[in-house]
Amino acid sequence: MENKDTFLFDRRKYVVLIAGLVMLAIGFALMLGGGAEAPDEFNEEIFGTQRIGVAPWFIFIGLLLPIAAIMMKKKED
Repeated sequence: MENKDTFLFDRRKYVVLIAGLVMLAIGFALMLGGGAEAPDEFNEEIFGTQRIGVAPWFIFIGLLLPIAAIMMKKKED
């Protein structure tokens, strides 16, 4: 039995995986804020384009990139 000291992923897969995690962090950061100062007030910012339209796409792509990193074929040297 050979003992290979190799990583499970190559550099390309790690870059895609980290890019997915960064996209998730950006998506959740875009959803922050928009709350009212007092609980009896309503703030229209909660339904802004940034929170409803842009941030979910960042999260969706951030979830797909790690899956793509896992499914990519390993580069043979």
